[in-house]
Amino acid sequence: MLLMERVNKTFELGGGTLKRALVDVNLVANEGDFITIVGSNGAGKSTLLNMVAGVYLPDSGKIRVNGSEITNWPEHKRARYIGRVFQDPMMGTAGSMTIEENLAMAFKRGQRRGLRLGVGRNRAKFRAVLEELGLGLESRLKDPVRLLSGGQRQSLTLMMATLTAPKILLLDEHTAALDPKTAATIIELTKSIVENHSLTVLMVTHNLKQALEVGNRTIMMHDGEIVLDLQGKEREETSVDSLLEMFSRVKKERFLDDRALLA
Repeated sequence: MLLMERVNKTFELGGGTLKRALVDVNLVANEGDFITIVGSNGAGKSTLLNMVAGVYLPDSGKIRVNGSEITNWPEHKRARYIGRVFQDPMMGTAGSMTIEENLAMAFKRGQRRGLRLGVGRNRAKFRAVLEELGLGLESRLKDPVRLLSGGQRQSLTLMMATLTAPKILLLDEHTAALDPKTAATIIELTKSIVENHSLTVLMVTHNLKQALEVGNRTIMMHDGEIVLDLQGKEREETSVDSLLEMFSRVKKERFLDDRALLA
């Protein structure tokens, strides 16, 4: 379970300009929730994920995972509990290292264990998890990761992020850099892994159709705030067109509110 209580984050852009990236964000993600996150550029989507991961610490507010407060924990301390996959397939793996060395790094995330020991003891496990991908990578354990295609590399990254069954899985537009066919394959793999491990997921996407079809909740962000939280029957009955209408209405209301404050 993830709990965010009145989380705020402001960045200084230079020249005295401030950007409120998150504004009193409250979010409860129950165990097993798969939440897709939509919003325009600069809405705060990636900042929200970075806050959960520990890349940034909040200016105020609290963050808890399974009842433990992690608000001020650094990123490396959270790594055992939080897995993450980025948009760029190159970011989640070390290209010069072999497939099994990358898996060993993922397996020892948050633990004090030597890399070589992790490889030797867990080679059979690595083969088994790679077989689940159906890409033949289990027979290429000693190949450098740089030889893999973008889709293969992102599949490996997804497997690495979930290898130790984290409490929270963060997906930051993890299919956006892939061709449509490969992206669809990665989404199906994602759903399978999430279901098998009963993971709690936050997934940022710009694909509104995907946002409404994947997972069980969709939240919309605007100017650092969560402005919509769709779930249950309401989400089932929401189309891409109606979601766009909701977004336009929110922007218009916020614009009118801003003008009223300046009047």
